[in-house]
This record gives sequence, structure tokens and C-alpha cells, in this order.
Amino acid sequence: MSAERARALAEEYFNGPLAAEEATEVGLYAFEGGYVAWPKVPEPEDPSVLPDVAGGGCIVIDKVTGELSIRPLLTPEAVAEQWPGHRPR
Repeated sequence: MSAERARALAEEYFNGPLAAEEATEVGLYAFEGGYVAWPKVPEPEDPSVLPDVAGGGCIVIDKVTGELSIRPLLTPEAVAEQWPGHRPR
């Protein structure tokens, strides 16, 4: 699984059928077992205003299988450290 393919999968997952101008930018962090991807939400203009959505999640794309797994939105490094790796079914 290449980084380009992982980014395409993540963009499809987070944005679905949205038009390019409406799509959310996706962050991608590569690690040994795969890629952590998350939607990059723009910083608010006024930091005293609460965000529309609290919390969220990210996905891990397994480098071997391409399988997507939903994870809590932690730092990409923390998600990567917790990734158990590929386990055959």
C-alpha cells in the first residue's frame, strides 16, 4: 500500500461524494504497520467559540491488507503506537 493509495482511500472515507471544493483536507501519517488518517478541521477564527463537533475519530489503513480500522482521535503517533499490526483472520 503506497502513501498515495492510502490518501485516496482516506479522502474517499472522510469525504464520500462531496465535490472537491467542499471536501475536507485529510492528514496522513505513515508508520511501519500502515497509515493513520484524519480529517483536518480548520482552526476557528475566534478561539473562544466552541466547535460545531466535539471529538472525532481517525482511521488506520493497514499497509499489508488495505483494511480500514476506526480509532479514537489521538495524536497520529499515539494511534500508531497502539496499532497491533496485521492479524490474519
